Amino acid sequence: MFNLIAGASVSSFFFGLFGVSWESVDEKIEREFPAVQAISTQTLLTRYELSDGTLPVIIDVRESDEFRVSRLDNALNLESADAISDLIAQRGLSKDTEIIVYCSVGYRSASVAADLQARGFTKVLNLEHSLFEWANKGYPMTSASGSTNKVHPFNKAWSVLIDDSLHAYPDK
Repeated sequence: MFNLIAGASVSSFFFGLFGVSWESVDEKIEREFPAVQAISTQTLLTRYELSDGTLPVIIDVRESDEFRVSRLDNALNLESADAISDLIAQRGLSKDTEIIVYCSVGYRSASVAADLQARGFTKVLNLEHSLFEWANKGYPMTSASGSTNKVHPFNKAWSVLIDDSLHAYPDK
């Protein structure tokens, strides 16, 4: 068991050093979560701009430290399909409710989207390239103190996908 864990860690380390690109992220998501449908950042931005106050349920599945730095407007911070399922039930919404999930690059959110689909949710979309692409394009984000252009870079490996000038860490 130790060899399996150590091997996975070494593999992740080298993937982080030498293989991080949007193409590699896309390939990994497609391979591991082929049934998960994506929505582009441009399409979601347009939906925000044209919204008459009704948007899908938008869920940020990142950790709370990441969420505190920045998020999409109206996003809720729920890290698991369990928490999202509970929220949908508490609000009296159906499993046909449109849900858009996102994270830093789209991998964690694709995993949550797949879990939601396995639970019978029918309209789950993963934000392609998630918050990193959103921020790189200069689209609007918010934090507790108002508008921001900063993003938590998650870790050293994945941070190469977000412009260095946009990196920020939360105040503890």
